Amino acid sequence: MIQIDDAGSGSFVGGTCIGFLRPETNEYYYGIIPVELYDKQNFRKKLYLEAVVDIAKEAFSVLGVRRGEWIQLCRGYMFEKLKKWLDDENHTYCCMHITGKMQEAVEKNFELYAMTLGLPESYIKYTRYPFHFHKLLRWVYADYENRIHSCKIGWKSWSKLENMPSKSAFARMEVPNVYCLKCGEKIGIGEEIKIISFVSNKTQYVITHRCCPVSLV
Repeated sequence: MIQIDDAGSGSFVGGTCIGFLRPETNEYYYGIIPVELYDKQNFRKKLYLEAVVDIAKEAFSVLGVRRGEWIQLCRGYMFEKLKKWLDDENHTYCCMHITGKMQEAVEKNFELYAMTLGLPESYIKYTRYPFHFHKLLRWVYADYENRIHSCKIGWKSWSKLENMPSKSAFARMEVPNVYCLKCGEKIGIGEEIKIISFVSNKTQYVITHRCCPVSLV
């Protein structure tokens, strides 16, 4: 049996991870749909759905998936074109909610991938899975010019917000245990800070060192 699941399709940051597992032998394969396929032009063309099929072809080759081997496919829009390909190739599958080891594996792979984009593990735990859109916006706005390129900017939800203004103010840190969202280092009491504010679903605040040359990306 082969189980197929995805992770990250609902995260504003990063592409999407597609995973394949044969539970009987623990054979596992995954691929990443690059975030470039979620820019405005490619997103409209739904090229990310075609990428799922490309990843599946490679996975089936690596895992030696045979016709007649039962396939459990996660429900959802990510697999619209994959279902057609499975039909064309005479594979037997059913759509269902994937849980357990498979779900855990593909979600972990997406988290590790997101960390390569600069998202700290601690912030991933803070945003929770699936990563919270408005909390991720804070991370993006801490170093906007560098980080927006790692985001799904083709989303309609982003098109409504992309031109929102932000404001910057300066102060000194008065409370302990606050970390700079640009470099990831702890901000000491009395250090000068930069406070970036913008409005998405509500007023959001981003705190960084006042002069922070370092980026987590």
